[in-house]
Amino acid sequence: MSLATECPVSGSTNLKPVFTLGNVPVICNQLWPDADAAREAPAGDVDLVICPETAMIWNAAFEPERMVYAPGYENALHFSPKFQAFAEELAKGLVDRFDLKGKHVFEIGCGDGHMLDLMSKHGAATATGFDPSMEGKETPFTARDGVEIVPEYFRSDQLDRPFDAILCRHVLEHLDAPMPLLHDIRRAIGDRDVPVYFEVPNAGWMLRAVSMWDVIYEHVGYWTAASMEAAFRRAGFAPVSVTEGYDGQFLMLEARPTAPDPSWLSPDTTRVIADAEAFATAANGLLAGWRDRLSRLDGKAVIWGAGSKGITFANALGDAAAPLAALVDLNPRKHGLYAPGVALPVVAPDDLKTIQPDLVLISNALYEQEISDQVRGMGLNPEFAVVAG
Repeated sequence: MSLATECPVSGSTNLKPVFTLGNVPVICNQLWPDADAAREAPAGDVDLVICPETAMIWNAAFEPERMVYAPGYENALHFSPKFQAFAEELAKGLVDRFDLKGKHVFEIGCGDGHMLDLMSKHGAATATGFDPSMEGKETPFTARDGVEIVPEYFRSDQLDRPFDAILCRHVLEHLDAPMPLLHDIRRAIGDRDVPVYFEVPNAGWMLRAVSMWDVIYEHVGYWTAASMEAAFRRAGFAPVSVTEGYDGQFLMLEARPTAPDPSWLSPDTTRVIADAEAFATAANGLLAGWRDRLSRLDGKAVIWGAGSKGITFANALGDAAAPLAALVDLNPRKHGLYAPGVALPVVAPDDLKTIQPDLVLISNALYEQEISDQVRGMGLNPEFAVVAG
């Protein structure tokens, strides 16, 4: 039996269905150079299931061999002032809580090195990241002395250099087999007291907020607090804290090494299963409502946010997406490219002056105020509606 039909944490085959979404882009955050290429982007199905023992949710239809990242992949969030503030506070807090001034930090899946730069800014002596997507790319975030990106997949044998903390942010949700990574890190730490920090999209928030737009193919795993704690305790880590951050949308775990507890289960699984059952019913009704609203729109609409939420939403609309003129994003690296599947162009905020939209759909409620202020500052007065959050 494939890993997709076994719980990634416990290996159990006792599954319960949660939610299905068909014909979604395989790589949601990979933008394309023209509309024809975007329409032909690979698509796949999502079939979410839950393990009643661990409260782990994952895509049973996931095919890992289809995950081929190519030029055009872009998921950086730090162009938003709100996210910048969150990241700044996180980095300072980690340096303080983990006592990392003058010490060495590793980050697995570091992207363009934004967090590495912040850790260095707040006192880390060296900050080393691993990310194969940075092969051949330039980034301003390695300008500080001691900040380095190794453009490779992380391997446990790379932990042969000094390290005093390990960070891993928004990586676990991409792994169909996350436990080997946790076991490798635990073995490399050995008998040292090295803290770890892991951050993932919060599936608990996704279920409660009915944010079906967070269901994307490239996320095979949807982590709840219960499943996070089960995975880490089984791998030999004692969570110091498992908290919700970024207005609940992120799940943030801080832990220290301990003896593995290979059969540990959370007492909170029943609540998560109930949330998953309610999510399925509500999500289907929500999608029908959005399709009806867009079908009746007399005018043009845009989606602000050319990330996973906005692109998933646009594709899920089907024929009701006809009024959509573009996706808007602050990230200049996305401008002039096209979203997979729906093939909408990604434009800069200033382009709204030409588009003159009647409706601006905000893909994430966290940015509602900054977006509405910016749009009205252009002299535009469209209707606003929040898609998620």
